[in-house]
Amino acid sequence: MRILDFYPTNCKNCYKCVRNCSVKAIKMIDDQAQIVEEKCIACGSCFQVCPQNARNIHSDLDNVSEAFKQGKKIIVTIAPSYLGVYEEPYKLISVLKYLGASLVEETAIGAVKVTELYKKYIESTDSSSLITTCCPSVNMMIQTYYPDLIKYMLPIDSPMIAHCKMIRKRHGEDAYIVFLGPCISKKCEAYGYQISGIIDGVISFEELDKMLETRNIDISKFEESLPDLQGNYTGKKYPLENGILSGMKDTITSNKFTPLSVSGIDNLRGAFEALENGDLDNVLIEANSCIGGCLGGPAVPKKSKNVFVRKTKTRTEIRPFKNINIKNYTDEEKDLDYVRNFRNKQYVHPAYSEEEILDVLKKTGKHSKSDELNCGACGYDTCRDKAISVLEGLSHPQMCMPYMRSEAEKISNIYFQYSPSIIVIVDTDLNILDLNPVGEKAFNTKINSVRNKNLSSLMPIDDFKEVLTTEENTVGRKLTLDKYGIIVFERIIYLPKNKILFGILNDITDDEMKKEQIINFKLNTLETADRVIEKQMRVAQEIAGLLGETTAETKAALLKLKKVVLEESENNG
Repeated sequence: MRILDFYPTNCKNCYKCVRNCSVKAIKMIDDQAQIVEEKCIACGSCFQVCPQNARNIHSDLDNVSEAFKQGKKIIVTIAPSYLGVYEEPYKLISVLKYLGASLVEETAIGAVKVTELYKKYIESTDSSSLITTCCPSVNMMIQTYYPDLIKYMLPIDSPMIAHCKMIRKRHGEDAYIVFLGPCISKKCEAYGYQISGIIDGVISFEELDKMLETRNIDISKFEESLPDLQGNYTGKKYPLENGILSGMKDTITSNKFTPLSVSGIDNLRGAFEALENGDLDNVLIEANSCIGGCLGGPAVPKKSKNVFVRKTKTRTEIRPFKNINIKNYTDEEKDLDYVRNFRNKQYVHPAYSEEEILDVLKKTGKHSKSDELNCGACGYDTCRDKAISVLEGLSHPQMCMPYMRSEAEKISNIYFQYSPSIIVIVDTDLNILDLNPVGEKAFNTKINSVRNKNLSSLMPIDDFKEVLTTEENTVGRKLTLDKYGIIVFERIIYLPKNKILFGILNDITDDEMKKEQIINFKLNTLETADRVIEKQMRVAQEIAGLLGETTAETKAALLKLKKVVLEESENNG
């Protein structure tokens, strides 16, 4: 089951998640980040830094909400970090009861039992070093990347699982057990135990806050109430750095181990490598993937105070419990199997030849060692690591920022050099910064002769001044440069951040001449037609005159003929 991944989103050219993933368990497919499950240790660093908030985390919240609706016997085991995460932590207990929780108990109860088991193991072991196993991300990290250190892992359940086992024993199968805390990797740890029925759901503080926000539930309006069962001072310290080791001081002192509290993945890598290499020995490492301990967890609500405030508040809240003996579960109820086994899940990187690696490097313009900047912009520590990730299918050559910038500059320079347009670049004082070869030819000059001179030495500057005043680009103005015998189509682009203006001038002289020739041709045609029509009108008038005379003569002849006919008729009659 996939617990963690990213939602498809506007994920392009950022690589923030890759840079912040210490184990490089993220691949880029079609500019979309995806988590490589077999490499991931569920630390949540990528989700914390994602600017698109594209976290897609498996959630049990719907199932828990349904359990509330059905009135099930819900028992919440709440991580002791709630004391530092929430401004009014004991009001949160009342809110959980309001939602429908039958009981709310502190996971610190399980932490106390784990401390007890750790002590017994330390006293009886012949291992040269030991590593605590409360943090699921650390456990995954060792099994996947440092399998040789599995022998040092304390084979004991985490406080969450230990407490859930106690709850299940006391309340039976009818209980619906939910863990609430600041951790994402607890979802991964719980998955197998959910199948076996030890725990029913895991929700984070962040998920709970979103649910309360959706229901318009304001924590501050509730009364305070204590958990139904609490852990003692030793268990309440677990979310703090050195919180585990401080509960075993006497046992550690009386044995050969040197206590070492390490938090943060990168710091853990250093400690684990030193342990592998034999540079560290006889150490008991308290290992936590989050800087600041569990109080720095990735599922702490965004509105919470920073981690230093949380740590200080937690210390203040737990101080009154220092010398109090708290009773919760009986020895019989705690008499359970808490043994946990870890196995080798080593991720084996495919082997690639030097030739294959060099081939990828060359594709990104790295032909020698001096070309390998190792800038880390792609998210990988070295250019070689990035090349290997390309071969492994986790990234692509275009993720190299210096390479892409170099390519963009090449394209830009090619366009500038070979553009058929005149391109002139000036500063906000209209002093010439650059002029392309076409511009040099058109203005009959060289850039070295006019650089830093005012643009007015070459052409009119009124349009450039207008763009500076209005800060609006001009698109398409016709400008006649009589001095050079050309007509141009002018575009001016203003880049305020760079404080420069681009003048792009397209020579339209030939087009304008053709237009003028066409107009002249049309005018000549019209004049010719006018003359022809005028001549035709004169001919028509002359013809009309001749026709008029002929008609008159014909009419006179007809009249005479008529008279003769009439006279003959009278004589014959």
